[in-house]
Amino acid sequence: MESIKMDNMKSEKTPQILIVDDVDINLVILSSIINGMGYVSRCASRVKEAANMINEELPQLIILDIFMPEINGFEFCEKLKKNVRTRDIPIIFISADSARENIWKGFELGGADFITKPFDTQEVAMRVNTHLKMYQMQQELAETNKYLHHVIEDQMQRIEGEQRNTLYALTKLTEEENEGRNSHMDNVGYNSRILAQGLQLSPRFEESISENFIEEIAIASMLHDIGKLLLPPGTVVDPLLDEDEKALRDLAYHAEQGAVILEKIYNFTNKNDFLAMAIDIAKYHHTRWDGAGLPKGISGKDIPLAARIVAVVDIYDVINEDYKDKITPEEGLALIEKRAGTYYDPEIVQVFLKIKGQMKKG
Repeated sequence: MESIKMDNMKSEKTPQILIVDDVDINLVILSSIINGMGYVSRCASRVKEAANMINEELPQLIILDIFMPEINGFEFCEKLKKNVRTRDIPIIFISADSARENIWKGFELGGADFITKPFDTQEVAMRVNTHLKMYQMQQELAETNKYLHHVIEDQMQRIEGEQRNTLYALTKLTEEENEGRNSHMDNVGYNSRILAQGLQLSPRFEESISENFIEEIAIASMLHDIGKLLLPPGTVVDPLLDEDEKALRDLAYHAEQGAVILEKIYNFTNKNDFLAMAIDIAKYHHTRWDGAGLPKGISGKDIPLAARIVAVVDIYDVINEDYKDKITPEEGLALIEKRAGTYYDPEIVQVFLKIKGQMKKG
């Protein structure tokens, strides 16, 4: 990565120091010291005046007297530290009263330092320089972090785009093994998004389904049948015949092999949330809610949520397209409802039945 040009992050203006004190001679002395250091001094004899000056232009450091009329320095400091615009500006308290409680109170309120009167020129210069440099370093660090954040964000977007392209390419391979019906992948992807959005509105799922989850399942779900690539030619995977021993084995095999294919790809990537979800979906989208099917040993909410969602939209599309000459839409919905609690998550089916009109068919 090219080195960051810090000059662009530094202010081109001479640092401005705001001096707030109701005693004119103190303003004159401090202003003389500040100007002699090569900085610009700005003076205010009242807190209200100082506040107006800060609103016009932010100083890089504030020298603030504790005992001021109307509003004292402690109160003013507290207000400045509560304001996101001014909270990082270093404040050096000044006072003729060097009582320990005043010093500690200044630090507790966020003050950076404390200078007692009468002023020592070298002490003032040293403390001002120290805190001014620290403030400038903090500002430069914040700008650097902001720059790096944008760089990382751009890289992540680029990586995410590459991940999406990879999954779309894999989807095309899956379509070739889907008995010529390319719409199945698109329907499952679209309907998985719709169902996930519907579930997000349910109190039972709102904490589990984020906007990222919805984006991921819309793509990852399209790879649910990628395991068909490794099935013997002519093998027909029929989810409605899963009580038949061979059909059950074929369902389990293509789910298992789909996960194997995606896991191998996943191992060659850095962090790919799309693929991680796609693995879960491929492996478990034919797993029964009651645990009676394959693989054994997993049931209910132990089945990944994404796989439970795809299980419902997958069978819905199969019934409406592959079985449309054998089962009416009403019979298909009745079958899905009947299988709630045995094959499918009953809570997901409940939401599905409410929003089925939004689902894509054909």
